[in-house]
Amino acid sequence: MYRIPLFAVLMICLAIAGCNRGGLPGLVPAAGIVTLNGDPVEKAIISFAPTSTADGVRSASAMTDQNGRFVVTTLNYGDGMQPGEYQIIITKTTGTGGDLSPEESARSGGGDDRQVVNHLPLNYGNKDTSGLTVTIPPRGDRNIELKLEGEVDLTPRGPGGGPGR
Repeated sequence: MYRIPLFAVLMICLAIAGCNRGGLPGLVPAAGIVTLNGDPVEKAIISFAPTSTADGVRSASAMTDQNGRFVVTTLNYGDGMQPGEYQIIITKTTGTGGDLSPEESARSGGGDDRQVVNHLPLNYGNKDTSGLTVTIPPRGDRNIELKLEGEVDLTPRGPGGGPGR
């Protein structure tokens, strides 16, 4: 029976872990700011949807901080995104009403009282209506400016997007 020295096993494990550490190849830095009518937007979720996945380009996302700033993530926090053209979705919502899970709501016999309040104009929540795109060059872009404009309708809506009760 052959015995593999513990040191060799550890080196193999570290090599395998190291190969995965870099994440997805070809990622470049991407960061920026989101404003609404000139004011920074805090806690907005940004989704970057590639216009073409022919080259294996993946979607990416980010969340804004208290100053409206964000750093893009594809796999690991802040690892950037692949160069290419993206359509952008930006949402900022809060929940109202009951905090019951759908299973708890069904057991209680009541309807789903949870409602969602959108804190951004609704058109930015859909890639086809947001009008927002960005092209990330091969060296990345740390100065993406997403300038949102419009009125906000704070009417609570059901989880499916319809008007609240």
